Amino acid sequence: MLSRLLYYSEEHDVGVHGVLRILDEARAGNQREQITGVLAFDRRWFLQCLEGSREVVTRKFLAIARDPRHTGVTLMAFEEVGERLFPDWSMGAINVIDRGSFHPPSMTASSALDTLCGLQAAGATM
Repeated sequence: MLSRLLYYSEEHDVGVHGVLRILDEARAGNQREQITGVLAFDRRWFLQCLEGSREVVTRKFLAIARDPRHTGVTLMAFEEVGERLFPDWSMGAINVIDRGSFHPPSMTASSALDTLCGLQAAGATM
């Protein structure tokens, strides 16, 4: 069963170098566990979509919720899906620091996913 999970959290004093470490860790583990997805971030917020088996995505999300680099981890959506939106990314990254307003708590799950897909389509990935 293929699942998609969407959440946001506040960055906890991570900085750009910390985000790069998070990405390196995530890419290695996600590839091994067949998780795909994308992480958008600015100086305050993380917005992430994870795709994979229900069990693995749930386990990954619970680990993120316990990670001290994230605060206020908030689940926006968890659903069974027919196909992946980010099939080629073990963890894509989108730096939105200089892209204007980015405030995941004010987004619906649908608008957050649209934002991630739009940024991907615009080639805004690292």
